[in-house]
Amino acid sequence: MSEMQQSHLRNPLVSEAASTLKPLRHVLIGAGAGIFKTHQEALTIDTAELVAVADQNPKIGPRLEEELGIPFYRDHRQMLADLQPDVAVIVTPHPFHAPLAIDALRAGAHVLVEKPISVHVGEADAMIQAADEADRLLAVNFQLRLSPQALAARKLIDEGALGEIQHVEMAATWMRTRRYFRNAGWRGTWKGEGGGVLMNQAPHNLDLLCHLAGMPSRVVSWNRTALHEIETEDTVQAMLEWPNGALGSLHVSTAESGKPFYFEIIGTKGILKWDEDGLMVKKFAQDVRIHIAESELLYQGPQEEIAPVTLPSSAGDHTAIYRNLHNAILHGSPLSADGREARMSIELANAMIYSSYTRNQVLLPLDREKYVALLEDLRSGIGTREDDRH
Repeated sequence: MSEMQQSHLRNPLVSEAASTLKPLRHVLIGAGAGIFKTHQEALTIDTAELVAVADQNPKIGPRLEEELGIPFYRDHRQMLADLQPDVAVIVTPHPFHAPLAIDALRAGAHVLVEKPISVHVGEADAMIQAADEADRLLAVNFQLRLSPQALAARKLIDEGALGEIQHVEMAATWMRTRRYFRNAGWRGTWKGEGGGVLMNQAPHNLDLLCHLAGMPSRVVSWNRTALHEIETEDTVQAMLEWPNGALGSLHVSTAESGKPFYFEIIGTKGILKWDEDGLMVKKFAQDVRIHIAESELLYQGPQEEIAPVTLPSSAGDHTAIYRNLHNAILHGSPLSADGREARMSIELANAMIYSSYTRNQVLLPLDREKYVALLEDLRSGIGTREDDRH
């Protein structure tokens, strides 16, 4: 243990009540990640103190210790044992999220993990169980939930402004070039990511869909590797069904350009649309169910009116996520995306991959064991079929 590491040891007898009088002590695992700088900036808020970082790459240690003035660890377990932090932040590639989070939770730390929560839903189950057993919070960095548009949309839906949801449609393109994938060999691989666009670029989209429309109950998906020279999918078209019978579709791609983000939810009382122009709500003068049963008209729907939408003041960024987590730790307020909430999007991503490769509809909840078996086949090359690439 270095002198710097020894200087940051924490007295394990300090009570939680006392520690709330000071900034929450954070450690970060994965300091070599590109997203580290964003977290570092967010950790400058008055309720946070970054006390150590860890990474598998020892070459970056001396530079980080000099720049940050805090100890660098290669062994995250040693860091957790030495410092007993309040919060462990995990920003490694997502195949490492589950084991690192479980280690940190068992060491007594609350955990904030970057999206997606894990590679497969069985890992998410284990992370949630570990958080419950340790009586610690497991938060996932879905910062778009705290954007003004998402907060306003959630409030409108909770208040019943849309009535019963009937149809959901989402599309998002995340253009990536060949150079993007060649810059990091783990990208677009089954071993390195456990998927393509569904696991790297689209988790925020999947999370917003589940957060605002609810978890689907049935999935049929067509995944393609359209243009990129990668193992995993670069384009996905999926059809969805919800428990109440609502239907919908999702289209995401890193191989297409020019189509901006589009999200529409149609209900019996109105329509919510979120696109590059912002958030728009159209309310019906009468619930469609009543209009169909009672109207003297033959063809027309109920009258429509654009309703004003008040957007709350929220940045929807990493700082907002840290403030939300700290309020949950210090004051018991709800997390914007805890482990159970974050599990929905990874289960949906897994279901889309399973549906495409088995050419079957998938009923949710997803069979964990069958999905892990498929993932192992894909990692070994057994599950790759030529017709899935065109």
